[in-house]
Amino acid sequence: MIVRLSLPRAARMLCAAWLIVASVTAAATEVDAATQARLGLALAELHAAQAPLELSATAEVLDPSTLAKAADDIAALQATADASRAEAQRVQALYAADGNMSRKAVEAARAQAAVDQSKLQQARTQLRMDWGAAIASLDAGTLHARIEALLDGRMAWLKAEPLAAPASGFQPAGALLHPGDIAARVLSPLPRSSAGLAGGWLLEAPGAGLTPGMLLTARLQGSGTGASGVLLPRGAVVRWNGVAWAYVAT
Repeated sequence: MIVRLSLPRAARMLCAAWLIVASVTAAATEVDAATQARLGLALAELHAAQAPLELSATAEVLDPSTLAKAADDIAALQATADASRAEAQRVQALYAADGNMSRKAVEAARAQAAVDQSKLQQARTQLRMDWGAAIASLDAGTLHARIEALLDGRMAWLKAEPLAAPASGFQPAGALLHPGDIAARVLSPLPRSSAGLAGGWLLEAPGAGLTPGMLLTARLQGSGTGASGVLLPRGAVVRWNGVAWAYVAT
């Protein structure tokens, strides 16, 4: 006897490869040995397994020119802050040595140095909010090299945002982009979210064929294991009336 089982929604969401333990509806059909042979039916033993921990997301290819401008602005602000700090130290030294500088000049130089340092800090904070802490912590040389790779099209950065609220503590270890089955690595979490579900992640992928503004889908692959169930051969899953079915011999 062969029993037809409808796969639960969770299994269908996992590309019809996993049968998650759940209540099912069943209808029995008797098939004799001769009919089985004529239809070419084969049986496969099912084994318990763990579904991979994954999360579906949208992935937008980001424009690297905005990052390049932010890096240039920070470099200019850094130079200004260094110069004003050196000037404040020079004025203070002259004032302490022989009084050729007035106390007012010393205070003005200190104030300018503080203003320039504040502007630099604001630019760094904005970089962290837009691109994540991991990118904001890069030194100037490393950041410049990454930007050159993005501008040359050798690499592409994408903003991945989940299509559903992630499980508590979910941390992606990698991603697969579609179409094209492009492997991407996770650079850092992003502190802002457009979807409103959770903060997204910054991904890096080979830049061939990826241009700013492109929208793709991504499967974020988390560390650890997901739901328990049994692994079905993909060829054993059939669709009928818009529902995925599997047949179990008893």
